[in-house]
Amino acid sequence: MNKLKKIIYYIKRIFKMNFKEMFKTINKIHKRSGKSRLFIFCDMIYCSFKYLAGYTDYFLFYFEDLTNEQRKTYITRGVNNGYLKTLNNSEYYHFFRNKVEFNKKFKEFIKRDFLDLRKANINKFTKFVKRHSIIMVKPVDQSGGADVAKIVIDKNTNIEKLYEVLLSTKQYLVEEYVRQHKEMNKLCKASVNTLRIVTVRKNHQTTVMLRAIRIGNGIRDVDNFHSGGMYTLFDESGVITKPAMDREGKLYEIHPVSKVHIKGFKIPYYKEAINMAILASQKIEQVGLVGWDIAITNNGPVLIEGNELPGYDIYQSKIHLSEDKKGLKPFFDKVIYGDKNEED
Repeated sequence: MNKLKKIIYYIKRIFKMNFKEMFKTINKIHKRSGKSRLFIFCDMIYCSFKYLAGYTDYFLFYFEDLTNEQRKTYITRGVNNGYLKTLNNSEYYHFFRNKVEFNKKFKEFIKRDFLDLRKANINKFTKFVKRHSIIMVKPVDQSGGADVAKIVIDKNTNIEKLYEVLLSTKQYLVEEYVRQHKEMNKLCKASVNTLRIVTVRKNHQTTVMLRAIRIGNGIRDVDNFHSGGMYTLFDESGVITKPAMDREGKLYEIHPVSKVHIKGFKIPYYKEAINMAILASQKIEQVGLVGWDIAITNNGPVLIEGNELPGYDIYQSKIHLSEDKKGLKPFFDKVIYGDKNEED
């Protein structure tokens, strides 16, 4: 990003900044580091201009402990925005943001029955729930696991009332429940635990940028990081290599409910899941940077959703970095910009 663009971006961010939250974040950093609030504030401003790092970036990546050589290797909010502008055409975002459109476009990878209540009457809904005793209901256009719910249908279920409730809460998408692989159930059976595979599609070539797994907390029906879940990374052989971490930064060597050891857990069908993400990335080449959420069933992987704005924070959490504490920006830059200097 050249200097003029950097200044324009910086000015826009100042006008949108939540200063109350910023100073709350400064207090948190002060408590964990012992460094003065004034130093943190000044350093935060420096990093916001030098590295396009918001105060949340500064907090999540422990910038107060890093050298400038380390800091410049991190994908920050501003850096990530540059990737998105380079790879993703927002005119095609509707395929990802509208869950019904997504299911139709990627039906070959979805591999499950679904229904749009905006177009389905009570008779169609009744037939659907009679075919599937467990369903997932979702808003069409929300993310982060908001208002996603698992519903068990039994003889006591008032189907007509349920239909009316789902319409009133705008949980229009009804899906056949994904029954995950028995091994994945051992990890956490309360939720479907999905793989997050980030791909970059450029010049008709796909590169896998990140392999992560999201794990439910054992209480909620979803595994989303923003809804109480945790995540960690797995290697090229499908083995989880690090403890899991939740959004509050708490680490889990052992799952709090299932008591399964997280590090060392072997993910079934991981190769097939990676291949599915690569094939899915070819469907809409105008959106080149995508985070794919893939569940593992006894019969192989199934696609849950694609994220056209994949969160860059999960790439570089402190616990998952190598000992040199360097981020993934050099790797992403090489794949996305190639030999071209991003500053040009």
